[in-house]
Amino acid sequence: MPMPLDEDSPRYSIPQKRTIRVLNLVCQLARCDDLAALVRAHRAVQWLAKQDEDHATLANGRGFSKSDSVSGRNLAKWPTERVIVSSILGPMAVRLARKYRRQLPHEYLVDKPKQQSLKI
Repeated sequence: MPMPLDEDSPRYSIPQKRTIRVLNLVCQLARCDDLAALVRAHRAVQWLAKQDEDHATLANGRGFSKSDSVSGRNLAKWPTERVIVSSILGPMAVRLARKYRRQLPHEYLVDKPKQQSLKI
């Protein structure tokens, strides 16, 4: 018989600093750090939609690929406030932002690069 999980156990719980439970769930589903990462992800999708002028008819390395063009453009039309509280749209925005991270400006990156220490 499996043992019940203790809600206060540090092994089975992740402390969250957010007060809105929906945002905790969305961040866990999207595997991102915080609300700011969700907002950056949606802004990245909006930026990519503006770059995708040809709707992925040309392989020019700008914007979405053909398989993501329709869903990415539709996601960009949603207001940011709705995306960050949706358990479907939030993770979708994070997934697209991570997939196209090489095209994005630094301010739209979901996962901020960690500075590596140099050993001399």
